[in-house]
Amino acid sequence: MTPTGKINIFDFDGTLSTDTWPKFWVWIKKFGLDGTRRNNELESALAKYRAHHDGDNLETFFAFFGSLLKENHSVVTPGELMEGEKYIIYNPGLETYLQNATAQNYIVSGGLVEFLNRLRVARYFKGIYGTSVTKDNSDNLVGIDDIMTDAKKIDAIKDILIKNHRAADDCRNVSYIGDGCSDAESMKYIHEHGGTAIFVHQPDNSDEYATIHNTAIHKQLQELGVVDYNVVADFNPGTELFNLLENCS
Repeated sequence: MTPTGKINIFDFDGTLSTDTWPKFWVWIKKFGLDGTRRNNELESALAKYRAHHDGDNLETFFAFFGSLLKENHSVVTPGELMEGEKYIIYNPGLETYLQNATAQNYIVSGGLVEFLNRLRVARYFKGIYGTSVTKDNSDNLVGIDDIMTDAKKIDAIKDILIKNHRAADDCRNVSYIGDGCSDAESMKYIHEHGGTAIFVHQPDNSDEYATIHNTAIHKQLQELGVVDYNVVADFNPGTELFNLLENCS
């Protein structure tokens, strides 16, 4: 018997928003860096840090930002953290879709869960999973805690299924929606366990990083037979994505 409750599990940056760069790094302006967008100065600082620190790309990515706080004996206030929200542009129709959705919607992201939980759209999601942070007694962010790796994303998916009274591998009537290589393992898990993997992209090439890297990963996933659909990230009624999310004919 197929579960009747539809579940959608979303990545965040580049999937719900138009930009693949996470806006919760805006606070690094206090250290003279531009965190509103991917840029050469920031990439250079990351490369310099990685040259002297061990770890994979994900570990050193988060460690770099944590080091800025530690080395400068600084913290990030809730206000500084949430300043990044004003730089987020959501994909067309997203907020209206969420307000009226009949499916159970979740976020599983590598992003900072402290940031994601405070967004105005957070109230429309039944659950949000992401990278945790450490805070002081004044609720200030003082460091990065548990990074949401690919393996931990699978654990989050299993937790969602169990909370919806399913077996941890019962992905029937479940969709995972993502836009890049960090979604590969989650898409594979959903696809191989009876669910639907949906790859989304922007209608144009405004995000050069996404165009180059995500096009390549989509081709790779397609060759592996993991992606079920490749659609424009448009949540308006009548679009292919909307119909897939709400199981409309």
